[in-house]
Amino acid sequence: MKKLIFYIISIALLFAAILFGHHAIGEKGRIFIAMGDLRIQMTVVSAGIVLLASSIGVIIVGWLLVKLARMLTGSRNWFGSLSRRKQQKAFHEAINACAIGDYESAQKAISKTFPGEFGGSNYILAADIDRKVNNGNNLENLLSIAETFEASAVSAKAQQAAHFVQQHQFDKAKEVLEGIDAKAQNQAVIARLWLSVLAALGQWDEVKERLKLHKKVLGDDYVVWAQQATQGEFAEIASKHGANALRQKWEELPRAAKKDIANQIVFIQLLIDQGLSKDAEPILVDLAKKSQHSAFHNLFKQLKHPSPFAAMRLIESWIKADPENAKLYSVLAHLAYNSGDSELAEKAVRKALELASDPDDGRLLARLLEQQNAFEKANNVYKGLLTS
Repeated sequence: MKKLIFYIISIALLFAAILFGHHAIGEKGRIFIAMGDLRIQMTVVSAGIVLLASSIGVIIVGWLLVKLARMLTGSRNWFGSLSRRKQQKAFHEAINACAIGDYESAQKAISKTFPGEFGGSNYILAADIDRKVNNGNNLENLLSIAETFEASAVSAKAQQAAHFVQQHQFDKAKEVLEGIDAKAQNQAVIARLWLSVLAALGQWDEVKERLKLHKKVLGDDYVVWAQQATQGEFAEIASKHGANALRQKWEELPRAAKKDIANQIVFIQLLIDQGLSKDAEPILVDLAKKSQHSAFHNLFKQLKHPSPFAAMRLIESWIKADPENAKLYSVLAHLAYNSGDSELAEKAVRKALELASDPDDGRLLARLLEQQNAFEKANNVYKGLLTS
């Protein structure tokens, strides 16, 4: 309707120019039209009137034909502004229903906005509602329509990629992300989707490249992803090439990466998982001396080889400095048990349980009692664990 008004005003201005223009130059002006035997003669004013009436008639007929075509193809906009107001009302009703978790009402409301002039946002919202109501049965169809709108194309592809990630269809998610234009690739939500997909596919080199590209937009998440990339890369090296390649990779890391406790833990854990407890011990002791972090406690408990003297001396020095710390006695007990020193293990675990109750320590004490054939005492310990 706005376009129709614009055209009418434009033609009216043109007519005014024709009607009054000849007065400006002092000439009345005449128009002669000859077509075969037909002769038409009129003044400029009458020609302007005919031109104006004809133009307005053509525009009105064209406008009616467009509205008729939209009506026949199912569009809800052929009623004009009244229908658009109804669609906008339905759109807002859908948003409000989503806000309170009434997704069934939201679905009914959003269906009244199709096709609508919302730049594809109504289809984006409908897809999100469909995921909650119908487990995404119609999600791909709705998002494919949303992709046809320039304003919602990126959002539609991002939502579709996220859906594939949830379905563990990572190759499909990657294919969708590759179809997003270069400008939108640097958006934080797209960058995070890329990292999730590449990490799931185990493509750690590509993860690192993406981290370099999107460091600024990732903010605090950059550190988390950088650690995860290193850990994933370590795990892949250990599984494919063994401990020697893992140690070599560790030595090649920058100094800052070696200081990261998350990297330290994953490196030592992988050495232990590879059956290299004896090789892991001096590295763990050296790192723990520099940082007495509780995150190392679980690693000490997993050491399993004869005579871990360096680890025991370090734990005993910590106990001397903090004799009421039950966790340190627990670490010493498990470490001693794994090395075959049952006597030290029992003393340490009893002290740990005296200071604080812990199911793992209780189970360790029960195993030690079973080794001594004190089955009744061991059974009482197990019963105590069940009632605690």
